[in-house]
Amino acid sequence: MMRFNGGVLGAACLLLAACATGPKASDNAMCAQIDTWGKGLSPGQTTSVELVRGGVWMVNHYKRCTHAEGDLAATRFCAWLMDNTSTEFMEYNVNRTLACLQGQRIVGYLGNTGVDAWSGTARFTRLTASEDMFRVELRYALDYSAPSEETMMQLTLTALD
Repeated sequence: MMRFNGGVLGAACLLLAACATGPKASDNAMCAQIDTWGKGLSPGQTTSVELVRGGVWMVNHYKRCTHAEGDLAATRFCAWLMDNTSTEFMEYNVNRTLACLQGQRIVGYLGNTGVDAWSGTARFTRLTASEDMFRVELRYALDYSAPSEETMMQLTLTALD
């Protein structure tokens, strides 16, 4: 019969816990998708998408992404957002986007950042690896004190010279 030494097992658990990583400061998947979406814009050209979440969670909740008709790059980015963003926690989506654009994030578990209401606008200039340069404007609004209200995140890209 095999016996385990509690001290060795405890030390192994502590070692594994010490090696665990926290939430990433950046999100390369989000950054890559934003860069792909912005690639090919002509100087001065603007494109925009809006991700919306509404309804009461687990009752009649929904998520949608809107963009200008005929904007194929925005259509692809919206499809990616629909498949790769949280339906329940819009603050996670905003936090993830901010982490991509400026490298910092509110630390917390997915959807448990402690944010009850959050709104604002942030603007960034982004230079991609392929040397495309564009301005990114992020607008967001959420207020969980009114659970049936819509929350939103809007991204607008403008190509620069």
